[in-house]
Amino acid sequence: MSGWIGDRDEVLALIRYSHAAGAKDFEFFDSAGAFRARLGNLSPRDCVTVFGRPQLPLRGRADESFVRQALALVPDGAEFLVVGLEPVRYGCASWYPHSAGETHAELRESLQDLYGERVAFGPYPPWLEDGEDVTSAVIPNPDGSVTTGVY
Repeated sequence: MSGWIGDRDEVLALIRYSHAAGAKDFEFFDSAGAFRARLGNLSPRDCVTVFGRPQLPLRGRADESFVRQALALVPDGAEFLVVGLEPVRYGCASWYPHSAGETHAELRESLQDLYGERVAFGPYPPWLEDGEDVTSAVIPNPDGSVTTGVY
């Protein structure tokens, strides 16, 4: 995975938290060090899926021009993903906002919620099966064993 970062300048990771009611995050990494540091902050049983091919190709500030470009990029009825490129901070917690949907109405609403913010947008990444450009791993238990979590 760190080779993917060097080859492609960045990777997108889907982090699914075990026993957290379906909570997940999408984060971009542009260095192997940042990726390793993030992995070190995860809990055993959390699952990380990394996409080797570039994802969410449309980048910019969420505004009317961005909405028009996004609508042209993904047809109505196709699943999409919007990920904020600036972290939201609340006390000591921080996260990158994200939303997904399948309709142009949902897309407009998602971008309205992030209006003025820097975002990435594109088709929802193919995360269900590992392959040549998608790989998933579960954070091991302290003893080194691996137990799949509940997502």
